[in-house]
Amino acid sequence: MDLRSGAQWTWLETVIGALLVGLAVAEIVVSSSPVQRAEQSLSVDVKSASLTDQASTVHLAISHGSPHQDLDVAAFPLGDRPIRESSVYVYDDSRFPAADVAPTVPQGIFDHLSGELTTRQYSLPVVAVSAEDLAKVLIDTASAPGRVVVMMTGVLPANVFSKDADLVSPWVQAGGVAVWGGGAMGFWSGRSGRPLSAGDALGEAGTERLLGSNVVQSPTTFGREGDVQSAFASALNITYSFTGAGVFLGSVTAHGGLDLGWDSGEFTSVAYLPRGSGGFLIFGGEIPDEASVSVDLARILMSGAIYGIGKVASKHLTLAGPASGETVDWALPFSAPSGGIMLVAFDPSPDALYFFKRQIKP
Repeated sequence: MDLRSGAQWTWLETVIGALLVGLAVAEIVVSSSPVQRAEQSLSVDVKSASLTDQASTVHLAISHGSPHQDLDVAAFPLGDRPIRESSVYVYDDSRFPAADVAPTVPQGIFDHLSGELTTRQYSLPVVAVSAEDLAKVLIDTASAPGRVVVMMTGVLPANVFSKDADLVSPWVQAGGVAVWGGGAMGFWSGRSGRPLSAGDALGEAGTERLLGSNVVQSPTTFGREGDVQSAFASALNITYSFTGAGVFLGSVTAHGGLDLGWDSGEFTSVAYLPRGSGGFLIFGGEIPDEASVSVDLARILMSGAIYGIGKVASKHLTLAGPASGETVDWALPFSAPSGGIMLVAFDPSPDALYFFKRQIKP
């Protein structure tokens, strides 16, 4: 046996092994973005809180691993309704027509929304449902509390809403939350395998049956956008701004609802309209991009914004200086109701995943 050949082979194995280890380490470093690496050490907690009928103050303990990191913090008073983290059902059925949404939205909204929620450790499932499955969810009114149905197609399938059927209204009344995007909700009722036609239009009568009178303006004004950010939109960094479906801000707030979007005159781009024990979360216009609207919807759902009673305060923090922990004392501009206060904190960077939520009770 040539000992020199054996030694050379051992040396070559060692070099190759070292190279492979180096490549593996490099791949891990490259695949972990700076935002993700920084978030591994980002942490927010409520150190203490003083909530009285006269004033509210929270003391936040913040740890960060990057010398320059942004953090958005929001707080809002809550009503007396129990706060629920809900199972999410996303209507996705390519056999049925869509209206006033980009071609990729009906199928893409599930992928993007489930990704946004899952990566932020949303604790309950996100499920895609066909028209038949959607009907089963809506018929089960006993399970409506604690469930959200997302319908971002601009058209309701005829098996759940038509001139002769309405499974949506009783389900919402029983406690479900229906999320809508596209044209005016209730205007269209689509059938499997058939394009939209005049016979499928319930028109304003369909919209009024679901949402009530004087909630949505008709006809739709495509391309109209809000240019004034509501307090909630600012606090949660909501970007969706289309108001073409004409959701009247005054009517929504008169019914105890919330302006969560951008306003253009008397219209808002995102509104929550309570109805019975549940409500409608309406994106009031066309949906050109499922990715950005999914980020907005994920923040609304995770924050529990629909349980707010109208007021909201927010702060943008730049965590500067050496990576360390710090304390922020925040005097809120409202007193605490019996339902308490919801506090949320998140990194507003586009690729960021960090999200914190805490309900603080008196």
